Order: sequence, then structure tokens, then C-alpha cells
Amino acid sequence: MRPKLAFIGAGKVGQTLTRSLYKKGYAITAISSRSRQPAQALSVIVEADLVENPQDVVPNADLIFLTVNDDAIAPIVALLQNEEWENKGIIHTSGAISTDSLKPLEENGAMIGSLHPAFPFADVEVAISQLMGATFATEASHPTLQGWLTTIIQALQGHEIRIPSGKKALYHAALTIASNYTVTLYATAQTLLHQLGADNEAISAALDTLVGATVDNITSLGIPDALTGALVRSDLETIKSHLRAIDDMQLRQAYIILARLTYPMLNQRGVDTVSIEQAIQEII
Repeated sequence: MRPKLAFIGAGKVGQTLTRSLYKKGYAITAISSRSRQPAQALSVIVEADLVENPQDVVPNADLIFLTVNDDAIAPIVALLQNEEWENKGIIHTSGAISTDSLKPLEENGAMIGSLHPAFPFADVEVAISQLMGATFATEASHPTLQGWLTTIIQALQGHEIRIPSGKKALYHAALTIASNYTVTLYATAQTLLHQLGADNEAISAALDTLVGATVDNITSLGIPDALTGALVRSDLETIKSHLRAIDDMQLRQAYIILARLTYPMLNQRGVDTVSIEQAIQEII
């Protein structure tokens, strides 16, 4: 049987999950949020009760979602400690916080866990339209809760990563490198191109095409075949010219670190990384 759901928090993640699961036939019993206006609008859309206190979502739901900021989890858990938790589950959607934050509720009979969508929630409407097929990371203290979470992911046609106990930080670090630092690298390339006097439109056109094509190559060709450029060609003079051209010592070091992290993929492609390292050593 599908659990009846309730949500504490009506931000972008909360709105997206609530509306998406409602569309898939899940009953949403109650919503509570510090931001009353979006919560009120959301409650109308999903035919749920709008309640003022987080404690009031618990009685009529089987599974409660904490779709709140990480720093709000502990205070809300403290508010919920004295509720009746037998045969009920509670999860948060944080990618960084472990389920240990919910332990006080487990001591009172709750099944605890987490469901983290590996998805950028920049805009609610866009997220709702694109969430289908996303990957979700799960933790669960009980088989019943794990079954609920897996069924939810299946309803969203998603993929599941089950996180072993104590490994949440490693999972989140991986996503940070892939998502956040892609933006950092884009911005760094943007800065270098600005030094040439290029205008914003031309820079965006160049980088958007390049990054988009790279993602497409990863999707279609996989790793390491998606790798292109001077490293995979073992173009040593080009690599040395890059290092000479970068004046900022921190950025030059970052270039070298990224090159060295690329060596295992280059080895898979049959590239001589010893000669590349020797070329780098000539410059530094």
C-alpha cells in the first residue's frame, strides 16, 4: 500500500516533490511551512490541509517529508519528539546531513531515512517538468520505509542509489564536484576569455556550446571516450603553452591538479601520461 504523505517545508524541493507525487496518485494529507503563502497555494493544488504547527502533520500521515534547509532539521525534530511515531516514517531531503539527525524520533518508534534528489532545483516549474527520470539517493532504517522510498522513486521513473551507513558525506562530495564545481570551472573559463576582450554574448555562446556538447558526449560515449583536447592528443607543447599563459598561480596549480586527475582516463585511452607529467614538470 502507498503511504499517505505529509510535508514540512514548502520551498522549491517541497513544492516539486509534493506536486509531482500528487500527480502520481499519492495522497497528501497535510503541509506545514514557515512561508505561509507558498504553502497555502500548494495545499490547494494537492488538496491537503494547511497546518500551522509541524506537529500537526504527523497524526494523519504515514510518511513525513522534511523538505527544509539543513539547519532547520534539528529544531523541527525537537518539536516532533513527543508525537506518536509507531508504524510511521520520517525522512529528510538533505544531500549532506545523515539520518543521525532523526535518531531522537527513531527512539520514539519512527522509521527514519532520507531521500535526496540528485537534481538542481533552480525553478519549481522547470523542476516539475524535468524531475521524471532523475536519480535519488536513499537511506532507510527499516525495510518498510525502504520499500516506500523505492516505490516513490519508481513512480517518478527515477533511479536509486542506496547509501551505506556513514557514507552520506562522500555521496554529497561527489555531487558537489560534478554540479557546483562545473559552475566554478565555467566561471573561470569565462574570466580568462574576458581577458582577451571578448564580449559576454560571444563568451556565453562559446562556453554553452562546449559544455553542452561535453555533457552530450558523456551521455552518448561514456567515460573515458568523451574526453577530448590536448591531454588525450598528448599535445605536449599545447599543454606547456597553457601553463605559460595562465598568470594566476592558484589557477595554474588547479590546471595541473585537474590534468593529473585525468591521468587514469588517459591511461585507459592508451595515452602516455609519463610524457605529459614531464612536460608539466618543465614548466613548474
